[in-house]
Amino acid sequence: MTASAWIKRPRPRPGARARVFCVPHAGAGPSYYAHWVSELPEDVELCLVHLPGREARLAELPLDDITAIARRVGRACADLLDLPFVLFGHSMGALVAYETARRLPVAPRGLFVSACPPAHRLVEEPPVAHLPDDEFLAEVRRAYQGIPDEVGNDRALMRMMLPALRADFAAYETYEWVRRAPLTCPVTVLGGSADALVPAASLDGWAELTDAGCEVEVFDGGHFYLTEARGRVQRMIAAALRTDAALPQTAGAGPERGAGA
Repeated sequence: MTASAWIKRPRPRPGARARVFCVPHAGAGPSYYAHWVSELPEDVELCLVHLPGREARLAELPLDDITAIARRVGRACADLLDLPFVLFGHSMGALVAYETARRLPVAPRGLFVSACPPAHRLVEEPPVAHLPDDEFLAEVRRAYQGIPDEVGNDRALMRMMLPALRADFAAYETYEWVRRAPLTCPVTVLGGSADALVPAASLDGWAELTDAGCEVEVFDGGHFYLTEARGRVQRMIAAALRTDAALPQTAGAGPERGAGA
């Protein structure tokens, strides 16, 4: 079984009983989840969403629309939904994971959204995607405080990342939630206690977007709490894949008549 360029399977596991699809944050590529390959249970296959404009797809034009990205990711996942699976996304990647879940013909065992406000209540920040390069990169470093100094101070590397970063920020800033039937899979919401971008108090709102229950877990740390909490998050994902609960057959329905953003 193969997947498109949009899905990277760093270690295919023919005997896997489940899969995890991971979507990285703005500007990042699949290598953000490199450590997960050896840290997940042996019977869980890791599938990394590889967006254009980064790493091995650096020469490709990045997309700047969340729903367009989600449609492409959904199509790329189609041949890999024969096993129980979960979707995990961090920051902007959480929005992509959510919009992908709404479009899949089979419901995931769970949706994990990390460091992201509820899709229907995104925090409105002053747009930055249109700023000149130096101003834009300075705002990204200031706001997210998660870019390591060795990366942020490497001007050549930052310039290389710039098209994907700018496209991803534009995608987030222009995203408009459209009312649809709630998800039929449980949602697990993860966040950092000191995340100034996504206050922990805002995370409960995700419960309004699913009919299958929602749990919120807050970890010590800021927007990139995941660096330290990775092991605990992986155990939560493994636990979700071990459940024997019956799965619904569809992840959601089409837009409701008359609904808007």
